Amino acid sequence: MTLEMIIGLLAAVLAAIAAAFGLGHSRGTSKAEAKSDQQRTEEHVAATEAVAERRVETTKGARDVQQTVNHLPDDDVDRELRERYTRKT
Repeated sequence: MTLEMIIGLLAAVLAAIAAAFGLGHSRGTSKAEAKSDQQRTEEHVAATEAVAERRVETTKGARDVQQTVNHLPDDDVDRELRERYTRKT
């Protein structure tokens, strides 16, 4: 074998190794990005569910208060408001 042939073969082997490394790196990057996107989506879903639950609880509380107020005489409503919802100084 000649020296040129050995150098050519060595260059081809190094090129194949570099190509394999580049392909593996791009696949790894794609997998990491997909995992990151999935995690962000899951976090967004969890946050949306938490907001929805808080809205439901708030709506229930407001409905309960409205129902209580509707069943109280006017004087009792005024007294309740004064006792519970005045600023403490």
